[in-house]
Amino acid sequence: MISPNDVIGPWRNSADLTEERLEHITDLVPAVNALLARAAQAGVKLPINPKTKTQVSGEQYGGFRPQTCPIGAPLSAHKQGLAVDIYDPDNKLDEWITDDVLSQVGLYREAPRATPGWTHLTIRRPGSGNRTFVP
Repeated sequence: MISPNDVIGPWRNSADLTEERLEHITDLVPAVNALLARAAQAGVKLPINPKTKTQVSGEQYGGFRPQTCPIGAPLSAHKQGLAVDIYDPDNKLDEWITDDVLSQVGLYREAPRATPGWTHLTIRRPGSGNRTFVP
């Protein structure tokens, strides 16, 4: 399970963490936790990321990203507080997820082939409308 603080990471005092982006994170976290709870019930075991000490992937850019982050465009889902990468080093979560499960919890994900070692989850509907999308 993750918390809003896990998604915000080291960027709590960033001027880019606006009220709107904080609201996005507040909407994102319950959807992700619903997915993680279903995965756990199905026997999917996800380790804690040793770098973040949470289930958020990466070292500092797996959740919310400030505008100064070199990764992603200014309106990327991460920079808007609409996405988080879940630490999935063995790709167990990505192997378990189906579009049906994503639909049930209100999430979308980046195609697993584009996210080895993590699962990108977002509440922002991609242009294709597909639950699993290619960026």
